[in-house]
Order: sequence, then C-alpha cells, then structure tokens
Amino acid sequence: MAIVKFAPAGSPLNNIFDYVMRDEATESKLVSGVNCSPESALDEFRFVKKRFHKEDGRSYYHIVQSFSPDDDLTPETAHEIGLKFADYFPGFQIVVATHVNTNAIQELLCKG
Repeated sequence: MAIVKFAPAGSPLNNIFDYVMRDEATESKLVSGVNCSPESALDEFRFVKKRFHKEDGRSYYHIVQSFSPDDDLTPETAHEIGLKFADYFPGFQIVVATHVNTNAIQELLCKG
C-alpha cells in the first residue's frame, strides 16, 4: 500500500525539477509530464504563473507517493499509478518522476 505525503515546497521552483528528474534517481522513461513537457516544465510552469498573475505565494506542491518493497511493483507499474494519481488534479501542470534509487519505489509529483 502506498503512503502519500504532501511535502513542504520550500525550495525554489527551479530546484525541484533538478531534484525529481536527476539521473541517479530515475530513468527518462520514468519521467512524464501532464499538461507540460518534462524537458521544458520549468519554463512552462513559469509562463503559466506569469500569464495568470500567480507569481506570488506557493509556486508548486511536491507530492511524494512511496510504495513498500512488499508491494512487489515494477517501476513501470508504479509510474502508471503516479500518472493515474495525477488525474485527481485536472487542469494542472504536473511532472511525475518515479525514483528507483531507494529500497522503496517513490513517485514524485510536482504540481503547478
């Protein structure tokens, strides 16, 4: 069973994408964008915030979904679950990155 945590978004917007998409934690096939492209997500998030005058306040939500090793999931299945979880936030830009560098598979979602 997954544990979901809404982590405080304390770092600047540009730092979160570097963190969730870093090569030592994930693979390119386990990084997806919803209403944005992972490769240009930072620019896209910033553009939308500027366009709708939302440059103040919280820049994003960092959502972590962790799976137990006992769940016996492949990283690809965990990634699909992360994409389905993103469906609960319609209309938002979201980057879903599945981390496989720990004992438990983690989904990291950044929602603008």
